Amino acid sequence: MKEIYQKKKLKVLLIRPKYTSLVAHLEPLGLEYLAGLAKELGIECEIHDEFDRPWTFRLERMCNIIRKGGYNFVGLNANANTVDYIIKRAKQLKKRFPDLTIMVGGPEAEMNYPEFLTDDIDLVYYDNGLKTLKAIWEAGLDVNVMDEQTGIAFRKNGEWVVKEKGPSVDGFINKPDRTAFYRGLKKNYIFMKGKYALSKASFSCPFSCSFCYCTKMNSGRYTERNLEEVLNDIEEIKHDKIWFVDDTFFYHKERVIQFCEEVIRRGIKKEFMAYARADFIAANPDILPLAYKAGFRDILIGLEAITDEQLDDYNKQTSRDDNINAIKNLHDNNIVCNGLFVINYTATRKDFHNLMKFIKDNNLLWVVFGIFTPYKGTDAYDEYKDQVIGFKSWRLDGTHITIKPTNMSSFEYMLRYYWIHVLTYPKIMVRTLFGTGYDTKRKGWF
Repeated sequence: MKEIYQKKKLKVLLIRPKYTSLVAHLEPLGLEYLAGLAKELGIECEIHDEFDRPWTFRLERMCNIIRKGGYNFVGLNANANTVDYIIKRAKQLKKRFPDLTIMVGGPEAEMNYPEFLTDDIDLVYYDNGLKTLKAIWEAGLDVNVMDEQTGIAFRKNGEWVVKEKGPSVDGFINKPDRTAFYRGLKKNYIFMKGKYALSKASFSCPFSCSFCYCTKMNSGRYTERNLEEVLNDIEEIKHDKIWFVDDTFFYHKERVIQFCEEVIRRGIKKEFMAYARADFIAANPDILPLAYKAGFRDILIGLEAITDEQLDDYNKQTSRDDNINAIKNLHDNNIVCNGLFVINYTATRKDFHNLMKFIKDNNLLWVVFGIFTPYKGTDAYDEYKDQVIGFKSWRLDGTHITIKPTNMSSFEYMLRYYWIHVLTYPKIMVRTLFGTGYDTKRKGWF
């Protein structure tokens, strides 16, 4: 294949591939940081977010944008469930635009970059942070400059060159360009919650749940952004609802207190949603009144399971009592607990019944259910890879079976999985329509 690397003036198109998502449509924050870098470097750049467009004519639409804009560099953001799509699309784009440079980055590239070392992809980016990207963009893709960087794979003399990943990062080197967020605001939503901007205050996760590859990100090292930068970031966002997408925002108690006090001091009037662990919320109810005063209205907690045995199997390092106390502490302080559960392939009929009983007994209104999925790169994948059923990457979204259920047929398992949604989501909708979705003391449907 012809090598296309030479120093040239770049015109960049960044693409977020579309996938099925019924509960949320959010801004492409990762690509917005790339767009911000391009803006800083004076490189013409556009984000094409397929979530803003129909499912039909995706390839033709993409080609028209490339042709009309004269783009010579395309960056595709990869998640686990878009791998096959990206590989197929790269092949199609190369056929139509032979001189186009195609880069793949994003979470899946960071975790499993060898998947993208194909004939139709020119550059795979898996480094921590954007320093490498800044260097190669500044150099116009000069192959000698790329050879000096970390965390990328590219071709040289017809062979793939794979560079060792660089050190972990604890901040961003530029601000995001949120043009895509403001432009797509009409279609932005989280199920029954409204529209949210995104912010990130840390990297990776300090814990090691077996099924989650977030803990493997940033070379497996948990780091936190400078708090002043985080506060400036949210203050500059022209929107009143912000979701911190950190794997756990509530980790260092003093940092959380400092953040909340500074939000109050600055007079920032916004609502916040963030992730926390059950054990932290169970052990630190004293900070919740301050968190509420600062604007926290939603806390997402990976409750995952309702038995200590299953929690131990997930290496969650929490307990059933932690889960119960965390829900209670949040509800007592008028903060919604969004309970995230993982339905294991070993689930029995009684397990499904007990899960619904747990939800009812703890007055848990807001729930999300995901099917246990051993994502490549996680400890769970190493343990269960021999049991994984043949599937396409689009099935890696937490709503499809990837390991055959052991205590019922796949049909019954999926029927029961859908049924727990039928038992819970209509109540969420009714309560929201009646304006009581955030009344954490109310137990009824209205």
